[in-house]
Amino acid sequence: MKIELFVVNCFMSRLSMFERYIKTYSIVQLRTGYLEQGLMVYDDKKLAKHYIRSREFLLDLAALIPLDLLQIRFGTQPLLRFPRFFKVYRSIKFYYIVESRTVWPNLWRVVNLIHILLILAHWFGCFYFLLSEVEGFQGDWVYPYRPGDYATLTRKYLGSLYWSTLTLTTIGDLPTPETNAE
Repeated sequence: MKIELFVVNCFMSRLSMFERYIKTYSIVQLRTGYLEQGLMVYDDKKLAKHYIRSREFLLDLAALIPLDLLQIRFGTQPLLRFPRFFKVYRSIKFYYIVESRTVWPNLWRVVNLIHILLILAHWFGCFYFLLSEVEGFQGDWVYPYRPGDYATLTRKYLGSLYWSTLTLTTIGDLPTPETNAE
């Protein structure tokens, strides 16, 4: 009974999120003009046709597929949420729009560079954590295994983030690898 309620709850929340997303995004995306032969196009039919034929529509559609429901059958699989990552193109588009319209473009570039570095440090920390998990959090190359100190997920993540940052900046003196995976 609990699983059925969970499925219905997931489906309904996904459906309502989908409806809100479509309504909000359609107002913004379908009302945003584009250049065609040097002229701005504002016609609703042309805007809709242009958006549906664009790559952005395909990426948005792929990001909306409710793959979370497959986790009920296959268990927790974080990779099933990966299609949501397809929305990252919007941040790149946002970056260029803000850079072209800001009064301080150099400050914006510095802030964006710091943001990108923090995201990369996070991703490499997650990758380092994944490798550590595959190795069973053993060996000197990950970090000293102390069950009391690194028992929480937060401490494991912070340790992985720390060592990945040291590795990326070549500050850390890391021990030599012991296995092929290392």
